[in-house]
Amino acid sequence: MKIGLIMLTSPIHEKTYINSTLSPFIQSLDKEFDVHTLNQDEFETADPETYDLQIVFIGTGGTENKFKEIYQELFDPVYLLTTSLHNSLPASMEILSWIKKQNGNGKILHGTSDQLVAEIKEIHTVTKVKKLISSVRLGVIGTPSDWLIASGVNREDVRKKWGIEFKDINLSELYARYDGYSSSMINQKTKEILDKTQGMNGITREDIATALRVYFALKDIVKDYELSAQTIRCFDLVTELQTTGCLALSLLNNERIISGCEGDIPATFSMMVAHYLTGKLPFMANPVEIDSENNQVVFAHCTIPTSITDSYLLRTHFESGIGVGIQGRLQSGPVTVVKIGGNTLSRHFVEEGELIKNLSRHTACRTQIAVEFNREVEDYFLQDPIANHHVIIEGEHGHIIKTFMEQIQLPLV
Repeated sequence: MKIGLIMLTSPIHEKTYINSTLSPFIQSLDKEFDVHTLNQDEFETADPETYDLQIVFIGTGGTENKFKEIYQELFDPVYLLTTSLHNSLPASMEILSWIKKQNGNGKILHGTSDQLVAEIKEIHTVTKVKKLISSVRLGVIGTPSDWLIASGVNREDVRKKWGIEFKDINLSELYARYDGYSSSMINQKTKEILDKTQGMNGITREDIATALRVYFALKDIVKDYELSAQTIRCFDLVTELQTTGCLALSLLNNERIISGCEGDIPATFSMMVAHYLTGKLPFMANPVEIDSENNQVVFAHCTIPTSITDSYLLRTHFESGIGVGIQGRLQSGPVTVVKIGGNTLSRHFVEEGELIKNLSRHTACRTQIAVEFNREVEDYFLQDPIANHHVIIEGEHGHIIKTFMEQIQLPLV
């Protein structure tokens, strides 16, 4: 990573002494990153696109007005790197307070070398993801499911806030492609799936072949329309094609083509953010039971990416009893639950917990997991939820997701 480090020091300090005391600090960062130190004049003539990340190093006190001179040329948010020497920290506090008065955003970076390296790496990830999302083209195949009464978005405001482009695609496009795949293609993919599954329950090989036609059609739509991600009004497939989209969405997510069901734009966006920030594949699911006494929530859905399961069975879709749904078993361990929603995708919920067990009930979607949270979550889920679908990813990733959302200045629920 190439960092443009804009160095500000007070002219009343002895320059040689200041440089000698700050040099070891800069060298510790240079071991991890490609650091280019710029004075004020060099910064004003430099191309900002040259650097992956822009950081202002407040080397001494008395630099507040020097900062004001370059503020309009800095990216938002502004990162202020500090040390415990030469009144660096108090000057940065004054500067950050001034930034806030200008309705700007910023953050002071302060700590040991190891802490700063870790924080800068995280900031770089967040910055890359912000840029990535601004170029997203999200396909909405069909309209959102009728029951998602709280999951609509104001597309124009979302475009202005995030940079996302929406592409509406009629379900007739999928239907037109559905029969256009050879038996050899279908049979080969069917064999791959059967070689990996633990078995089938209530479905046949022909059911898998039918569901795979949806997979191939969606994959071609993503390619032809150059989509970054997609969500589909999948329940219409039950009546029109006598199959479901569960297997198709699972396989597409395996291939890191983020794919949500029911036309749910906020849930699909949550999947994208979680995946882009962590590299983990997301599981979009419904909370179906809350145990407030033990801070446990059961999540369930039929579309889990098979690649993140320890094992899986192929079963029918839960609600309709047809098509192919997936009953996956996941390894116990830390997980993070995420949801971003609201009209402008401006509210978010992030909470870490522990996946404690897999369930197999007849009254919920096929993949069922119980998550025990680290604190009480009952008030959120029962009093102020962000609609129904939530996203689960493996590991402890609450900090980087919250950091990302804070940079976008979004309220945490």
